[in-house]
Amino acid sequence: MEDFNFWNELKKKIEADKNDFDRFPKEGEVWMSNIGRNIGFEQNGSGDNFSRPVLIIKKFNNHMFWAVALSTKQKDLDFYFNYTDPNNQNVSAILAQMKLVSIKRLRRNLYNIPKEIFEEIKQKLKSFL
Repeated sequence: MEDFNFWNELKKKIEADKNDFDRFPKEGEVWMSNIGRNIGFEQNGSGDNFSRPVLIIKKFNNHMFWAVALSTKQKDLDFYFNYTDPNNQNVSAILAQMKLVSIKRLRRNLYNIPKEIFEEIKQKLKSFL
């Protein structure tokens, strides 16, 4: 329960942040994001700011995006897309965890995913729909 209380206080600070005009994410970019403390099997952020990398899937406007959480734990499941990032680290895009994300959650750009991999991820997401 302590995590939820801490996350709620942090969420208030994130909402009050007026510095979202210095972030310009694009589709196919990976950003560190304050995902938060979630419930059940939803992917949580980690550390003091409940953050984890996310891949920007679809930009709706300058404030809202569809994003999928990324993990360094690769799994051989239909809804995991495993790849190697530009730093040669094994990564999984957790496709079942796609969610609408506000620009206020985004902290910093980490890298651009290679175009071919991004297209594969989008095709796999489309197959779920």
